Amino acid sequence: MASNGISRHGDAAVAGLADRTTGLVGWTIAWRATSAIATLALGAFLIRQLSPSEYGRYTFVLSVLVYIALLATFGQDQGLLRYLPEVLGRGDRAGAHDLLRKSAIAIFAVWALTSATVFVFRPVIDSLLQAHVADLLAFGTVLLLGGIATGVLSFALVAIYDMRSQAIATPIAGALTLALAVVFLRRGGGLYGVLVAGAIGQSALAAVYFLILMRRINRTGGIPGDRIGWRRLLVYASGWLPSLLIASAVGLQFENIFLLRFAGSTAVAYYDTGYNIPQRLVSLIPSLLTGAWVVGTLEGWRRESDRIRTSVAAFYKGIFLVAFPLAFAGGALLGPVIRLYTNGRYPPSERIAPLMLLFFIAALLATPWGLVVRVRELAWLNALITIAQLGFAAVADFWLIQSYGLGGAVVAVGLTTALTLALTFIAWRAFDRRTMNIPWRYAGRCMLAASPYLLLLPLAFTRWPARLLVLVAVAALALTTVAWSYLVRRLGLLAESEVPLLHESRHGPVRLALRYLAPSDK
Repeated sequence: MASNGISRHGDAAVAGLADRTTGLVGWTIAWRATSAIATLALGAFLIRQLSPSEYGRYTFVLSVLVYIALLATFGQDQGLLRYLPEVLGRGDRAGAHDLLRKSAIAIFAVWALTSATVFVFRPVIDSLLQAHVADLLAFGTVLLLGGIATGVLSFALVAIYDMRSQAIATPIAGALTLALAVVFLRRGGGLYGVLVAGAIGQSALAAVYFLILMRRINRTGGIPGDRIGWRRLLVYASGWLPSLLIASAVGLQFENIFLLRFAGSTAVAYYDTGYNIPQRLVSLIPSLLTGAWVVGTLEGWRRESDRIRTSVAAFYKGIFLVAFPLAFAGGALLGPVIRLYTNGRYPPSERIAPLMLLFFIAALLATPWGLVVRVRELAWLNALITIAQLGFAAVADFWLIQSYGLGGAVVAVGLTTALTLALTFIAWRAFDRRTMNIPWRYAGRCMLAASPYLLLLPLAFTRWPARLLVLVAVAALALTTVAWSYLVRRLGLLAESEVPLLHESRHGPVRLALRYLAPSDK
């Protein structure tokens, strides 16, 4: 606000935070979209080139490599997201270099140890899974360093509000990976060639991220302060490690392992396709909100419960605003989309994807807890929650998949989601009740605004030719989006009283969106 025509320093700070936050969100959307397009394009190519059994081997190895990559990061991505804003905020260039150096040492050491372990235990892996995947897995683990570096540096760029570089570089790296995969497959490289292509693309991306980050750090000038010590860094990072590992295991690894063991690699291909497409859609929401709100909260609001409570409410509003349209429209269109994506070769994936979408959207209710965990440094508590999830998921997956196959895997995901929500809210109420602030009335208005998307549900049951289905779906989606936009404005979901930080932004796209979606003050 202004007084007597003079702006106060606090208002400029709020406006600056709003600009950086909304800029981060906008470029995160672009980055996630381009990343998903690149990944899905590669998947669509492989589905058409490989048999379901061979594609199942590839997706199984790839999903385990994701798990190994989480292990090899040793929580350093979360450490950089937590401490890099603190170091750069005081202009400590030497401190930032020291923090990156320590993170790199930790990452390299764990990667080397993990690669050696997988290589040594190859016979045991094949024996337990009754499948020939260990050699491919060991090869992929050795190639994983570039992908690990890319993931960690991505969080570092979020900490400096730079998603623009990621949004631009990601599709280029994706196109490089796809081109190399096509070349290697046509020259007989097989799945090993596909892994090499991915490693080259990720390594190139990591190099670009590193150069961008170092350029930003080297422009910093300020007074050196206390370094982030090894103990503080490793304690915080390792506190996140169980959560990250178990979240990955609960989300995908147990299902893939038991499906491969009891139902074969073809079932893995069906499950992975029906899982990954809705998962990529839903993961956009917490990804674009978590980075923005965590960095903004750490920058100016640390240790203030009322401000964290405000951030939690804003986080939930962002979730509700996007989740209901995604649930209604995605539930209707995911089946037809997967039919087109797989050329009709994976009918089981078409059936399970809408259910997976609903489970993932329900799980979003727990994601603002991650904001509280980061700001309050409660990673140890989050680790206990996910350890409990691990035991439940292991038992549920083993029993249900052994008895019911692919359907059992889907039920296990639903049960694990329910347990996740229950444990999260119990812990939240017990340890930091003041910051819990869920705007349920706002959620009801968001659901009402998204109701036009329910008109798309008949498309889920149609068997029209592909061209006709695409034309009708695009036209219907455009019309229902117009109706949703009208209701968003009519119900005041983007009014200044609801999303004040958004209205402080001076970004052109944000101002344009608010012009049409926010109610007029007149």
